[in-house]
Amino acid sequence: MKLFLITLIIVLTFSITAQNKIESIVFPYQELHVHGPTVVELPNGDLLSAWFQGSGERWADDVAIMGSRLKKGNTEWSSPFVMADVPEFPDINPMLFIDSRGKLWLMWYTVLANQWESSLPKYRISSDFQGDGAPVWEWQEVLHVKPGNKTERGILPNDKFVNGIKNQFDEYEKYLENVIFPLNPDMKERYAVRWIDFKNRIDSLAKGENYTRSGRIEKNGETINTQLGYPVSRRLGWQTKNKPFILNNKRLIVPFYSDGLSCSLFAITDDWGANWQFSNPVIGGIGIQPTIAIKKDGTLVAYLRDNGPAPKRIQYTESNDNGLTWSIARDTELPNSGAGFDMVTLKNGNWLLVFNDTEEGRHNLTAALSDDDGKTWKWQKNIENDLRGEKATSSHYPAVIEGEDGTVHTAYSFHRKDTVPGKTIKWVSFSVDWLKSK
Repeated sequence: MKLFLITLIIVLTFSITAQNKIESIVFPYQELHVHGPTVVELPNGDLLSAWFQGSGERWADDVAIMGSRLKKGNTEWSSPFVMADVPEFPDINPMLFIDSRGKLWLMWYTVLANQWESSLPKYRISSDFQGDGAPVWEWQEVLHVKPGNKTERGILPNDKFVNGIKNQFDEYEKYLENVIFPLNPDMKERYAVRWIDFKNRIDSLAKGENYTRSGRIEKNGETINTQLGYPVSRRLGWQTKNKPFILNNKRLIVPFYSDGLSCSLFAITDDWGANWQFSNPVIGGIGIQPTIAIKKDGTLVAYLRDNGPAPKRIQYTESNDNGLTWSIARDTELPNSGAGFDMVTLKNGNWLLVFNDTEEGRHNLTAALSDDDGKTWKWQKNIENDLRGEKATSSHYPAVIEGEDGTVHTAYSFHRKDTVPGKTIKWVSFSVDWLKSK
């Protein structure tokens, strides 16, 4: 009898643990391109997800932001509905979150000229968002990104943004010489020419040399008329991917990246969008699409996608002044195949990361947990792991949140290659206990 009870307890424990992972696709497989999901838990316990959908990405003018709802306790999502659509323009990379006032935000960007460099970030706000279908939007605004000093008569010497680029490059070169090259001796010669070309190109764009016009410099009481650059490349082209971080229930820190400038930037507001300020650019290893966590001592840490050369690693940058200034991006030990990922700081202070745990491909999607501010990731478990080679399904571009009850929710692009139609968004929920279990 005693042996039977022990066996029964073990079986029940295993069953409960197994049931702590639930999954479903958000809508039937289709041929259209569906990508870049986001997910948020609403006050009533429902989930709201959004993604972009169309015949392509930046080159497809039919791309719109779509959404779907999952009622609390259900596993079947509602029929999709439109969340945002600028007619005849691509709308890309939505992110959803609820601010400390209880208002729902949708942020995304519209591609004005079918190139990433022409991206224009936008946001909508709603107080009525728990009914069926799309939220009732009460406010919409363009987020005008204006880093650096004023440029009314051109970009002047000692411009803050230009200096920020230079300072990051200088510091990153020291990091390459002292850390990266000693670990990868054959990399230095291959990297040298590319690095110089890359640095010169970004420096030129920061100075506005691709858009020079007549300008004016005031020096020692004298006005000097000359040709100066203007800041088109640093005011357009900023792109969203991961959710913002809300610090102390008031400061909203929005992670941006620029494919044109190959860098990341953080937009900051202390009054929910009435006024914005901008961090220094984070540049060097082409780290993009930041996702923010917080250490137990209050230091902010952003992990970045590696769009640069090998070694392919998740990068990190830190801020000790609540998001205003950030360090250069350095490599972690976590692999990254040049694919987007997301992270969340759990209520107990631990970090949970969902990423492609590989240097090549997007066939593997892993959840990882750290209880020491990212120093180690003691618990890792596959959410997806398709080992069929060229036929493997791509599971990528996840968004991850923690629900009010501690359940983890992740939504990601799920693209099958062995069948048509084969594209959808997939949702998986699991407990931390499931992640820690064998």
